[in-house]
Amino acid sequence: MADHVVWDWNGTLWDDLPQVHLAVNAALREVGAPTLGMAEYIRLFTRPLPLFYRRVLGRDIMDSEWERINHRFETSYAAGLDHAGLASEASRALETVARSGATQSILSLYPHQPLNGLVRKLGIAHYFTRVDGLRGLPGRSKVGLFGSHIKAAAAGIPPHRVVMVGDTDDDLVAAREAGSTCILVNHHGDQALGADADLDRFFAGGLLAALRRADLGSPGGKASQFGFA
Repeated sequence: MADHVVWDWNGTLWDDLPQVHLAVNAALREVGAPTLGMAEYIRLFTRPLPLFYRRVLGRDIMDSEWERINHRFETSYAAGLDHAGLASEASRALETVARSGATQSILSLYPHQPLNGLVRKLGIAHYFTRVDGLRGLPGRSKVGLFGSHIKAAAAGIPPHRVVMVGDTDDDLVAAREAGSTCILVNHHGDQALGADADLDRFFAGGLLAALRRADLGSPGGKASQFGFA
């Protein structure tokens, strides 16, 4: 069961995968690398980001290249931001959690201040006990951040009754290392970013399907059937 839901932002509540994909390709062109199709991007993506670019380039990126990659990605992503929006099921999903009596929060690697500003602009800030974005340099992982997040956002709730809903293998690893559950979604395909076939049992067809699998506020519920206990 779940008494608290930690939402990922990019690609989960915020449907921006096409914009991220275009921005990644702009960054790859900046360093003379071939671009990726959507399916290939989904298959190769992982965190931390230097590992993703190593997968794509077949080598480590140099510091000078990393600066150029970050700048080009940020410029391209910002240019396409108006074409992104809340995922189609996001509003219903947030209301479903609220009505269940469970609490919810956001943990994202999107920069902290823009994330909080966007959440407020969208009129959904009241749903969350806490909204944590990235403070510091890009390229980090949620591993190591998840535990401190739930201590503040889900105070008094044991980790095994917290579920993360995200879209990458990094979300899964971060939640599991803290003793929590993770369910993965992808609004543009049938596989989570960076996930392989062994992780299919953690995948749900959408945000509402993920919440059904989390079994909000129901002791001894369905989560254990999917290997989440």
